[in-house]
Amino acid sequence: MFAQQPAPVQVAWLGYPNTSGLTRIQYRLSDRYADPPGSTDQLHTETLVRLPNSQWCYRPPISVDCAVVPPCKRTGYITFGSFNQVTKLSSSTRKMWAEILARLPDSRLVIAGVPVGHARDGLLRDLGGAQMAADRITFAPPVALEEYFRRFNAVDLALDPAPYSGCTTTCDTLWMGVPVITVPGTLPASRTTASILSTVGLKEWIASTPEAYVQMAVERASDEATLAELLGSLRQRMRESPLMDELGFARDIENAFRQMWRAWCNTAKS
Repeated sequence: MFAQQPAPVQVAWLGYPNTSGLTRIQYRLSDRYADPPGSTDQLHTETLVRLPNSQWCYRPPISVDCAVVPPCKRTGYITFGSFNQVTKLSSSTRKMWAEILARLPDSRLVIAGVPVGHARDGLLRDLGGAQMAADRITFAPPVALEEYFRRFNAVDLALDPAPYSGCTTTCDTLWMGVPVITVPGTLPASRTTASILSTVGLKEWIASTPEAYVQMAVERASDEATLAELLGSLRQRMRESPLMDELGFARDIENAFRQMWRAWCNTAKS
């Protein structure tokens, strides 16, 4: 459909944070965190338009209360979590998680959406195999939306996959008071969580290398004071950030569209 050029100006945004490869889509919306200026422009057939604050705008779809205290206060051990699509759990992600679990032998990991069978068996093997106690990894089946949000109340710290990062899941996680550790790469699909964290003012949760990602997880797991502080403050941080400024986001989008349209009009006249 887009190749038929049904509109004089066509714009890509959301769903697929990369170039479409189509010269008939003239623009792609992004921001300076997901696509730092000069880093990925040459990889796009589209012209990148970086919104001034953020390319994301979040509104929680349902009202669910956060936990009162971090789960580790109740259980005595740290619980990591991943609620991302199972296809994002790459070999590099599994390697980092396996090292984290090995360095924190009392820790637990909750993973959502992994079906019984080859996918689950392969993940268990990559995370430690026979050496991994069965009760350290919990596979959470698909559930209704309210129960999905409540599951975050059993997680202390979320681990972002790489190189395909989280997006809506990252927003949901932060909304439930759970910090997220990420390690961005060079492509925009690997930088979505880094973009969200930067927008909320949590750049200190962005690792520079896989080794730093593992080290950060190990160190932050023992920082109960910070986990408790974020559990009580993340929602307000999000509300006060551009991530939840719906009016401001709408104005930024409108201005971007207006500039695109004016550029086309000027070209059509010449």
